[in-house]
Amino acid sequence: MSLDIDIDFDNLSEDELDEILVYSEDKDTFVIRYALACQVIANMVEDIEPGALSNIDMVDLTICKMLLDGYVEIKNESKSIH
Repeated sequence: MSLDIDIDFDNLSEDELDEILVYSEDKDTFVIRYALACQVIANMVEDIEPGALSNIDMVDLTICKMLLDGYVEIKNESKSIH
């Protein structure tokens, strides 16, 4: 998966911003957004360190390990995560 996308958030219309915000609050899209985020991170690792073994499963397991070991803490200050 190659992502050569440059989104100019400064020039989005109000309608486009509203659409993105509604989508980001949709709990039904969370799993696919999480999977995409893991894939993007895996691709970034490979771009930074060519030849590094990185994939979506390794990223997910790393995130789980960091949470379980208390390296990061997520504070639920609102009902939506952005």
